[in-house]
Amino acid sequence: MVLDNFADKDNNFQNIDKNNEEETYYKDENLLENKDIFEQKNIVLYQRGKCLEKEDLIINESPLTIFINKYELLTLMVLKENLEELVIGFLAAEGLIKNISEIINLEFKQNNTVIMVELESDFKPGRFKKRTLTSGCGSGSTFLNLKECTESQFVKNKKQIEAVKIFDLMKKLQEDSSYFKLTGGTHISALAESEDILFRIEDIGRHNTLDKIIGRALKEKIKLDDKIILTSGRISSEMIIKVLRQGIPFLVSRSAPTDKAVNTALEYGLTLIGFCRGQRMNIYSGTERIIKNQK
Repeated sequence: MVLDNFADKDNNFQNIDKNNEEETYYKDENLLENKDIFEQKNIVLYQRGKCLEKEDLIINESPLTIFINKYELLTLMVLKENLEELVIGFLAAEGLIKNISEIINLEFKQNNTVIMVELESDFKPGRFKKRTLTSGCGSGSTFLNLKECTESQFVKNKKQIEAVKIFDLMKKLQEDSSYFKLTGGTHISALAESEDILFRIEDIGRHNTLDKIIGRALKEKIKLDDKIILTSGRISSEMIIKVLRQGIPFLVSRSAPTDKAVNTALEYGLTLIGFCRGQRMNIYSGTERIIKNQK
């Protein structure tokens, strides 16, 4: 099976053939025994006119129901990893908290499929009854709407980065996508500085990866107003808002943005880059932050 989410004949990335790569990645038996992440299923591979019965590695999809001050907010479909970071990032991205200190307690229950969140603020459920199903994978949903963009801050940081460094960072992101290489079933995002990736996270949903990145940064008290978000997934408007709320100046993807994503990025001064593959990329907004390398 060719994992062509990262395939591009004009760039430096290699297509990953899962069948050919099996022996390399399957050596980590401890990783593969994690039933929260993987399941092995018997399948039939049809290839070149022949059928072959084989075991296939499939990524796990789990529910996580979030309760805020005993009110059931929503259920997300997630990869069962970095869940505390996911919840913290989701609360921040949705505007439920502005600082991690506003969280009094987080308690996981029922085999990490339920989390009870206690906030110090007077949580008002009525504000969150209207939910928008997003264009994301993993049953993505949000309570944001574009009218709330006024809560987002204009990106004031004038940090610049060389174009070649963005290409290098995106190449490193793809090299780090271990779950994707094994299953083809995840998205990946990373937090980066100009020279290197600070950390990366995978999940079944592109929105989830972004929330997990934000949550980990808040837990570790990492300054975000000069950082870069790299991601494998399509960029939609609610992802732009999540990034703007944290004051992050760069959002770079291997995939395409939507029209609302581009318009919002332009309005709020975010540097938005799509189709970053090999040595080419589309800069949709914030071009002034990109240093064009001369030969």
